[in-house]
Amino acid sequence: METIILASGSPRRKELLVKAKMPVKVIPPDLVEDYSSFESSGDLVSRVARSKVEAVVELFKTESPRWVLGVDTIVEVDGKVLGKPAGPEEARAMLGLLSGKTHKVYSGVAVLIDKAKPIDLEVVSTDVQFKTLTPAELAWYVECGEWSGAAGAYRIQERGAFFVEWIRGSYSNVVGLPLEAFYGILIRNEYHF
Repeated sequence: METIILASGSPRRKELLVKAKMPVKVIPPDLVEDYSSFESSGDLVSRVARSKVEAVVELFKTESPRWVLGVDTIVEVDGKVLGKPAGPEEARAMLGLLSGKTHKVYSGVAVLIDKAKPIDLEVVSTDVQFKTLTPAELAWYVECGEWSGAAGAYRIQERGAFFVEWIRGSYSNVVGLPLEAFYGILIRNEYHF
């Protein structure tokens, strides 16, 4: 199997690929994730995922990289886009917005097969229902710090799962890399397992 170049510093994305027995090399892109535009959530994650791939490809001056994977994930609730919280107060505010509601998790998955081909892109969305959080639960979760670096200020694969009543769609998407979509891109581009 050829190595997947993961254009991300996310330990969760790397962990998902390693658990799937994929050979992976991590090259975090030097990129500021800009969520200030008025794009739809799907267009936004597509643009940022593509930008991550392009930023890593630029690092290769002589060789042509293959199988470069960029992923971007956001949470949307009540038409508001939630990225990663900047600090505990923003995390508390985000969790307050999610409390007792259904939200959507969007991921853009971009893969450069090689420089001769266009980037293959997919968008995945998953519905997640949160329980109504008590002030004590909010304080506890913010205090534990698990929200740091997580879109929407929670991690479903860790203690954040305590707050999830149900999901509809891809679980791995909520973790940060929809494996089903990634696998589909690999298959249609004749990746050899």
